Amino acid sequence: MDRLLTFVVPLRSPAASRNWSRVLERLHETARSIEAACAESNDLGAVVVVNRDAELGDLPKCFDVIRVDLDPPTVSVFKGETPEDERKEAFCWDKGYKVASGIAFAKTLGSRFVMSVDADDLVATGLGDLARSDPDAYGWYIDKGWLLPVGSRWGVMLGDFHNWCGTYAVVRTDLLPLERDVDSMDPTIVRRIFGHHRHLIPEMIKNETPLKPVDYPGAVYSVGHSEANYGRPGLLSGMLAPKNLFTRPKHFLKYFLKLRFFGSAEKKKFFGKLA
Repeated sequence: MDRLLTFVVPLRSPAASRNWSRVLERLHETARSIEAACAESNDLGAVVVVNRDAELGDLPKCFDVIRVDLDPPTVSVFKGETPEDERKEAFCWDKGYKVASGIAFAKTLGSRFVMSVDADDLVATGLGDLARSDPDAYGWYIDKGWLLPVGSRWGVMLGDFHNWCGTYAVVRTDLLPLERDVDSMDPTIVRRIFGHHRHLIPEMIKNETPLKPVDYPGAVYSVGHSEANYGRPGLLSGMLAPKNLFTRPKHFLKYFLKLRFFGSAEKKKFFGKLA
């Protein structure tokens, strides 16, 4: 049976990480969320794409593991530790190469749709139903989603989630500018389309294959942990820091009004019966 939807999880090299055990903690939380999304159907699956030296531990049965011969970035992938243009180029190449490799693998399985999922985020259990209900659609993008600090029960409901997070789009595989051999692809395409989250939606519009918005919160952007590339802090030290009430009152109020409780009902939407 051909695959309907494959979740593609790119994972950074151990050599590019601060704490590999923390990377694996976040990965296994993401994998549990994907497992819940795959649990009720055999037409969904996942692939994690890693360097050959990465030790992963056990992953759910719905996962395949693809290992690539890719040198780790020569500069830090963490924001603020190296000039931003150099960091972004290195990070987007590493991520884009792995995402493209994972999608190429998914296509060999006959996967109709793919979704790139950052290895510290969560996905809603119902995303497969979108593809199942309209298999001829171009795809969907997540405009509503959670910004949630790790371990917190309070998060911010973003109305432009796709501008914040790389876990944002379900796309039909035949519409992507992908070649079987990723090494032969234009590096600019690898970085822009597969390695960064700001370029795919405009590209799909330009190609007259626009993505449709998902009509519910479709993903969780996990922040406030040491392995986050962009280093977004927790709410009280970031967008809702008390000092912002005085120095940036409009900014503070904007996100304060988006504050929501992430309780057991919300958790179930991203972990299903595994919550």
